[in-house]
Amino acid sequence: MANDPSHITNRFGSTVVRVDSVSSTNDVARELAVSGAREGLCVIARSQTAGRGRQGRSWSSPPGEGLYLSVILRPQVTVSDSAIITLAAAVAVAETLKLGFQAEADIKWPNDVLVGGRKICGILVETAIEAGHLQYAVMGIGVNIAQRSFPDQIGDSATSLLLETGRLILPDDFVQAMLPRLEDWYTTATLQPARVIAKWERLSSSANGCRVRVESPDGPVEGVTRGLKATGALIVELDTGERREIVSGEVKVTAISA
Repeated sequence: MANDPSHITNRFGSTVVRVDSVSSTNDVARELAVSGAREGLCVIARSQTAGRGRQGRSWSSPPGEGLYLSVILRPQVTVSDSAIITLAAAVAVAETLKLGFQAEADIKWPNDVLVGGRKICGILVETAIEAGHLQYAVMGIGVNIAQRSFPDQIGDSATSLLLETGRLILPDDFVQAMLPRLEDWYTTATLQPARVIAKWERLSSSANGCRVRVESPDGPVEGVTRGLKATGALIVELDTGERREIVSGEVKVTAISA
């Protein structure tokens, strides 16, 4: 493990810890956060042996074919407001794909970034809470960069920047383009969260007017999306006209609706 002192942005990436292979970059970043590492430190791995996503899913992390990155955060927000950070990360990645690499990115609630209807990026923000206060957060981002194929179980649902654009780029090229946007949207999330919500809704084709089925902890919910609450919760209007606020769960778009 070695520190790369190159300054990529003001805070994010001012210190980069690079590892060849690790269970998960979030694990390394969490240990460093506990030891007092400052906000913005990045952990980047060439491969992960136990990369993970939301709801306990694994994240395929073959050597050299993806970006496997974690950033230490120390946001001055309440625990209840911390969900906005995840939305900000999705906005930053989608914006990087669209503006930096001409890939038509889409966001599915809350933070799956898609291209061509297939997942290209997963985001996992893990927080440490003590006595009701947010001590730190670790933002893990996995982006499929150079994969030409995927394991059978995700072959129909995953894609990569190479497959979508025909361009072979290095993971570090994506980092250079993404980190300034990531820092900007993270800062915006802590100061002007409404701007993040508005941008997220513009970047998501399913934020408004899509019929969805949500597998939530309280059971399935079916209805039409009506945007996000200020907290980041997804608003789903049922056929009865009742509106539900979804704070966790898996969303499947079933149809485009008026």
